[in-house]
Amino acid sequence: MTPAPTTPPAELSLEEYRFLRQLGRVADDLLEESLRERETLAQCFRRCFPTLLQHTGARAIALTTRDEELVEQTWSEGNWGGIFPGALLAGATGVRAHGADTLVTQTLDVAGSPVGTLGLLYAGVPVDAETTARRLRALDVLAEELDTVLMLVHTASEKHQLILQCNEHLANPVFEAGMDQAVRTLAQRVRLPGFLLLYRDAVQPHVLHYRTYRHGQLEYESGEQPSSPLETLLQQHGTRLLHGDAGVLKRLFDGRTTEAVLISAAARSEPLGKIVVWSNEGFSAYAMDLIRVLASTLSQRLLDYNRERIHLSQFFPTDSIDALLEDPDYARHLRAQEQEVGILFADINGFTRICEQGFDSPRSIGRFVDEWSARAVDCIWAHGGVFDKMVGDCVIGLFGPPFFQADRVRRAEAAVRAACDIQAFTAELGARAEVAALCQRVGLPGLGVAVGVNLANANCGLFGPNRNYTAFSSGMNQAARLQSLAGFRETLVMQSVHEALRTSQEPFVRKLQFGPLTETPVKNVAQPLRHYQLSL
Repeated sequence: MTPAPTTPPAELSLEEYRFLRQLGRVADDLLEESLRERETLAQCFRRCFPTLLQHTGARAIALTTRDEELVEQTWSEGNWGGIFPGALLAGATGVRAHGADTLVTQTLDVAGSPVGTLGLLYAGVPVDAETTARRLRALDVLAEELDTVLMLVHTASEKHQLILQCNEHLANPVFEAGMDQAVRTLAQRVRLPGFLLLYRDAVQPHVLHYRTYRHGQLEYESGEQPSSPLETLLQQHGTRLLHGDAGVLKRLFDGRTTEAVLISAAARSEPLGKIVVWSNEGFSAYAMDLIRVLASTLSQRLLDYNRERIHLSQFFPTDSIDALLEDPDYARHLRAQEQEVGILFADINGFTRICEQGFDSPRSIGRFVDEWSARAVDCIWAHGGVFDKMVGDCVIGLFGPPFFQADRVRRAEAAVRAACDIQAFTAELGARAEVAALCQRVGLPGLGVAVGVNLANANCGLFGPNRNYTAFSSGMNQAARLQSLAGFRETLVMQSVHEALRTSQEPFVRKLQFGPLTETPVKNVAQPLRHYQLSL
């Protein structure tokens, strides 16, 4: 194949002008009908090509472009002499001989972005310059009609592919890692000089977290890489930053174009977060559309992420939740496993009498239990423990889960420290005038708590239809029975705890004092409980 000689274009005659206008109208009608019927590209070309061949007088037509899946394809109609036309369209564009025929090709593009190549094959070798020019002008008319349609398809396909990629990234069990990947992918498609994500904390909705990016790369994040200006704004405005326009945030991006997109959970609900983007050059409609799509995807991901955090916050302190969710396979830490754990049962002394004689309504009982139990759980969490459950007014804690990194001595130390803290704050609560009066009214010497502490093997993990973190073993039953034996403001520890603490070098533990070893038979337990009374 040799290129045809370069010739000056022929003058456009009235007859040719009418022909080209008619050709454009025919192509436009065919494409409009195809779009109206929502046809695929393959269906569209099957509809258009036969008619276009009739009007151009060409022997064959072919078009190479990307399909809806962004995979390059070649569609053709007519006689190409048994040769795959895609290979012919891949060559230089223009007019050239193809055996005994003439191939005319042109690149399809919109605003400088190539979207494919269109070619017409005419019978006979390249002829005079006037005929060649007419064929080039006819091809140009078809290209003008086709390239805009193809750009729309490609843009929609690219957007769809990007959405799928962002969804895949955001499905990452580690939310922050998935978010970083999604923004990086978005920045590869559109100019994204600045990107800020603000979002609520799932457990503490009044707290906002943030991540900022520059050209798709993480720049600042709340916690490990804080931004001083952002921290100042958060202190001044708090969650008000999620409402209204981005006026306050514009102070951080002085002299730049700023756009804000809210991330909402549902109509009339408080926003989950906000995306703010900024650029000296502004953003195209295409870029903002992609950013809004990302915001929509983020809404569901944040809902899922928040549900995870809220579920885990029933059992674990914030530090443990953060550590869990930073592990892509964090579920492995929550699967049932048998381990030796510290076990704590704490129950308010005389609670039944307090409820029946001390309070004027169930609501008052609820408020009192809420305050005491919240502080008891804080004591458990402060020493790395897990809140198992609450049975009545009895709070149950486990020490060791979910990572089981500490040895048995550390687990026993943590359980005893938590027990001492619960005893201390309960006594302080009892010193409040209204609580002291309540205890006097029901004939109690004060507000106290009975605590039982054990160190035993247990099967720990998420169990039941609600997937609660708990433990099962005879050691749990022993701890419950031990707690029921404890008197007013008394803590009893099993022999296993006492033995573990004997090797502790902690100054606090070394100061603890224990009564004599006691054996107490209890109902439904085969062996008597061997335990010690603990005192400071």
